[in-house]
Amino acid sequence: MFYFLILIIFGIFTYSAFPSVAIYRDAGEMASVCYTFGIAHPPGYPLYVLLGKIFTLLIPFGNIAYRINLMSAFFGALSCGIVYLILQKMGDGRRETGDGKPFTFYLLPFTAVLCLAFSKTFWSVSLVAEMYTVNTFFIVLIIYLLLLSTSHFLLPAFLFGLAMGNRVDIVLIAPGIAYYIWANGRRKMVNGKPFLSNLLPFTFYLLPAFLLGFSVYLFLPIRSKTQPYLNWNKPDNIQTLVDTITRKTHGKTLDLISTRYSIGDVLSSEMKVYLKRTYKLFTVAGIPFMLLGFLYLHGKTRHFLVSTFLIYFISGPVFIAIAKMPPNPHALAIMEPHYLISDLILVLWFGCGIYYISEKLKKLNILLLIIPAGLFVLNFQTQNMRFNFIAYDFARNVFRSIPKNSIIISREDIQVFSQWYLQFAEKKRSDITVIAKGLSGSGWYQEGLKKYKNTDVVSLNNPETFSRFYAINKNRNIYFTGDVEDYEMLGGKYFVKPYWLVFNVKEQKTTDYKPVDFENIYIIRNQLKPELYPDFFSQKIVSQYADSLFRCGMFFMKEGNTDNAIVNFEKSISMKTDTPAAYFNLGWIYFQKNNLEKTEYYYKQSIKFYEKMHNEAIEYKSFPEVVSSIISDWAVVHNNLGTIYEKQNKLNESLSEYEKAVKIKPDYADAYYNMAVAYWRQKNWQKVIENLEKVLRINPNHIDAQKYLFFARKNAGL
Repeated sequence: MFYFLILIIFGIFTYSAFPSVAIYRDAGEMASVCYTFGIAHPPGYPLYVLLGKIFTLLIPFGNIAYRINLMSAFFGALSCGIVYLILQKMGDGRRETGDGKPFTFYLLPFTAVLCLAFSKTFWSVSLVAEMYTVNTFFIVLIIYLLLLSTSHFLLPAFLFGLAMGNRVDIVLIAPGIAYYIWANGRRKMVNGKPFLSNLLPFTFYLLPAFLLGFSVYLFLPIRSKTQPYLNWNKPDNIQTLVDTITRKTHGKTLDLISTRYSIGDVLSSEMKVYLKRTYKLFTVAGIPFMLLGFLYLHGKTRHFLVSTFLIYFISGPVFIAIAKMPPNPHALAIMEPHYLISDLILVLWFGCGIYYISEKLKKLNILLLIIPAGLFVLNFQTQNMRFNFIAYDFARNVFRSIPKNSIIISREDIQVFSQWYLQFAEKKRSDITVIAKGLSGSGWYQEGLKKYKNTDVVSLNNPETFSRFYAINKNRNIYFTGDVEDYEMLGGKYFVKPYWLVFNVKEQKTTDYKPVDFENIYIIRNQLKPELYPDFFSQKIVSQYADSLFRCGMFFMKEGNTDNAIVNFEKSISMKTDTPAAYFNLGWIYFQKNNLEKTEYYYKQSIKFYEKMHNEAIEYKSFPEVVSSIISDWAVVHNNLGTIYEKQNKLNESLSEYEKAVKIKPDYADAYYNMAVAYWRQKNWQKVIENLEKVLRINPNHIDAQKYLFFARKNAGL
């Protein structure tokens, strides 16, 4: 049954795996470093790189990314198999099978393990080139070995150190494992003596075993000295090695966004999200079965119960508190795979709960298979990535957009790493230099680009340094993708020409630009509508097609080419329907054309989506400056719509829009002024005076307000 279970799960994972580079956070990078035998981002992941390289050599079919995706599927299936063995040790049963073993010995853990395999998070990480299933494999293997006997303590210690070379967050299970060893040591014997009397000398055996496994990190300085292209942090000495392992360059945090939050800012919202997903983890039956499993273990093996609870509590609630991640889609997508350790504990409790309830169900135990079957049906459509080429096609389309010997600058992970994969693993467009904007100021990265791409790079984080970069590379075409904040980098100094997914930077404006219809040459195998995809990363990349078209529309609008601006804005919202700025700009264009009916329509659409954006920003606990920016734009649309109504002599509707604008943004002087003008037309002098005074409190230098306040007071007889 053990091998049969692994084969079933591996087959399903293999069928549903991404066919090439996965649209997942670091998947493109991990595929690239495994193939090139490079150094990944801190902490370097040496064990994963070694294993990934082996899999690229052993699997004789498929592209490089697919082979490493299969590695995740393999370790995901193995993890499930070992959980099956753990649950067998936890269970007992009464119905006999042909070999004399209890029927529940096979069926019940089989049921629980399938629930883990088909759970959304575990299934998703088993399809991509990431470190998570290798991590779950080591965790459950260590737990299983500890359940066998004290003679296996050295092996778990070695495996624990080795697993640190894959993901250092395995340290979260250490308190629970330490407790289990201590609790069982009170009654176990080593060499005929109580274990605890041997604890100190035994520790001296465990530590070397741990260090032997941890020595996998020596791969980093050894490989770094050979200067591979991907040589993150260049950890070829003790200081940079320590900095890499401790993630010093990443602020020693899960993500740099967390540095702007305190625990109190986000803990309650994060825990709410976590508890909600826990409730849904194994369908509605999950929580009751987990609680029953708690009772089962309390009566059977309390030491294991306490040990697993420590692992759950530290890797779940405590880790969430330390991570300090806000509840926005980006942060939640980053956090999701980090819940896997606590998920492993929950499935153990879930399985023990199945044992508990099986004693009541007797002959109806077979019905429990409905739970994993339901999970499979529920999640298959969203987890089947067999035909998902989004990341691969995006990188190909970027490359198709730019001429030979160009430089392309990208900022976000998937955009950069997918292009890396195409160049390093599939050897496509070696003439291009792909620059990761966030790494552009790093010495190791500059060194690699100079050596392997003959490209001089400086930090691209401000206009002054970009000017230096442009001057150094003035003989090459420089482009950037839509995820780059161009104003931050260019400062408005350069002329930017759009080519859909990419934008060409020129020092001076040229007249030879003609828009290109890249739909004729782009590879588009998946639909370009974000709402069709359940995962954040697919939504993000698909949205970039629409966002880039929006920026094309902005270019044409500034150039006075309103026809092309309309085409690009409309294409953008046909893909991504909730972009309020696109509707606003369409409204503005039609206002210039004196088409007030369309202006009103697009302004109303813009208001609807700005309200949605604002509500989401509050829910996601976005930074104050982000919320403030949304509020300002939202208020402007209400104000502009008010002027449209006023132009049509709809004064009541006009005043209503001005009121909404100042309610949203109480310090909006222009809206108060426009309100005063509308009241002037109604000869409501008291309201005119009231609003003009508000204008002057906000902006004492408002000349028109000063002027008309005098006349308003005169008309009011004051």
